Amino acid sequence: MYLPVSATGRVPVDAAGQPVLLRHLPPTDVVVQLSRWSALLLDDVAAFGTPQDATFFADQPEILKAITLVRNRREMIFDPASGEKLDYSDGGVVGRNPRGRLVFPRLDPAVIGMVQLRGTNKILLARNRQRDGYFSLIAGYVDAGETLEQAFAREVWEETGRRVEDLQYWGSQPWPPSGSLMVGFTAVTGDAAAVGKLDGELAEIRWVSRDELPELPLARAGSIAHTMIMEWYHGE
Repeated sequence: MYLPVSATGRVPVDAAGQPVLLRHLPPTDVVVQLSRWSALLLDDVAAFGTPQDATFFADQPEILKAITLVRNRREMIFDPASGEKLDYSDGGVVGRNPRGRLVFPRLDPAVIGMVQLRGTNKILLARNRQRDGYFSLIAGYVDAGETLEQAFAREVWEETGRRVEDLQYWGSQPWPPSGSLMVGFTAVTGDAAAVGKLDGELAEIRWVSRDELPELPLARAGSIAHTMIMEWYHGE
């Protein structure tokens, strides 16, 4: 059985929202062997069902793994150190150059988190200029030489002009569409308004109370952002 994966990291689902598996292998040059079935890269999966984002499958690790590995195969064609073409004949997971050097799938660490205004029941939400149709948490990639905590504090400072403290690890989630591992934090701030210069990445930044939250479009269900926001909303 084969799981189709599009070039944008989407898979087809049936009417019940379950991934569609194919019995026969269509023409493709990217196939990744998994424990129960194989994943394959197609330019378009619409013919096999309704394509959905990988975030819907956060509770299905094998599907997230499949999307991640197919994406890696599409992008990691050559050894970045030597330029030699990689061979993925061993199940399609780890690349091997002609001299036997192994090239493992790349994973980009990113941070995301919920900032609460000290002494209130409000959290900081924002709309990104690139994806301005919904509100989400502050997030960004980890820079070279940074700890995860330093990265999150820096992202909040650069994007919102707020200083954070009392950082606590919340959890993590793989993010196949961008090849990332999202690491979640909670933090507090005493800065109701920005005290630093903003980098302009966000279209809107606002403090949101529990009463206001149901009125806002949020990051989609299945994402770590949605899970963290809903956990806070329900007081968990």
